[in-house]
Amino acid sequence: MTTATDTAATAPERPGVTDEQLAQALGLRVCDLPALRGLTARVAAGPDDPPLNPRDLLHRRLRAAVCDDMIDPRELQAARPRPAEPELPAGLPSVPLPEPEPLPGITLADAIEQRHSSTMYAPGPLPLPTLAGLLEGAAGIRDRRPGYNVRDFPVRRAPSAGGLAPVDVYVVANDVSGLDQGLYYYRPSGPELTAVDSGNMRGKVAEAGIAADWLFHAPAVLVLTLDMARVEWKYGVRSYRFAHVDLGVMTQNLYLVATGLGLGCCAVAAFDDDTANDLLRLDGRDRFVSLMFACGPPAGR
Repeated sequence: MTTATDTAATAPERPGVTDEQLAQALGLRVCDLPALRGLTARVAAGPDDPPLNPRDLLHRRLRAAVCDDMIDPRELQAARPRPAEPELPAGLPSVPLPEPEPLPGITLADAIEQRHSSTMYAPGPLPLPTLAGLLEGAAGIRDRRPGYNVRDFPVRRAPSAGGLAPVDVYVVANDVSGLDQGLYYYRPSGPELTAVDSGNMRGKVAEAGIAADWLFHAPAVLVLTLDMARVEWKYGVRSYRFAHVDLGVMTQNLYLVATGLGLGCCAVAAFDDDTANDLLRLDGRDRFVSLMFACGPPAGR
């Protein structure tokens, strides 16, 4: 039986077929072939199986049984985590977040029942203390404890695989009281917002969305990004799977806290990746946009 593995792994060894020729036939570079072989490794397609699709290859590669590049437990005893926040250019101005608006006495059951997506927002600004309440309540640091050979390792309100917190939150402030229009990075350790870009960014955010022109009117759009370096050192290739689970947990946190604060909100996964990554000046490979989350006072309040 010929498998996808056989095709990818043995073709270069056939007489007269070089890596250069194989790469040219596939439209790849020679240095890309090991990644292709790694993706197709251990894929055994029977003659009666349906044709493989990209999901089949990705899921089989990310199964725990075939992920052999996780850190050795003995090495973990002396390991230190990657920085929990990205290194931004020096000299960027920061805005300390005010005391966050406290969550009202809403029960978890009520928050779950009332949670819904809304794309309509009332005219007028989103109060900065309310934005601070959303960021701190969903993505802030609630404690510091010894971990990974660090005395004060941060513990976030959104759980993550190994506590490594690969999700970063940027804020596009369109109409937030006490905050100039622009793009900010939410730094939980502050807590503060670091200005990454300035000016009216409504059009750029709406352009990044797909069939989401209503983003233009959102007082604030949170942009959730993934930093793979924070998890790959420990979990290897399977970290791609873990990071997106962490993103889902963070999104649910945002929905529930936004509901508690009486905000309208909507998560957006339909966006142009290149446009979104360019907006945040991310490389789109090791750090990339994975979700947007619009919020503001709901219409009809």
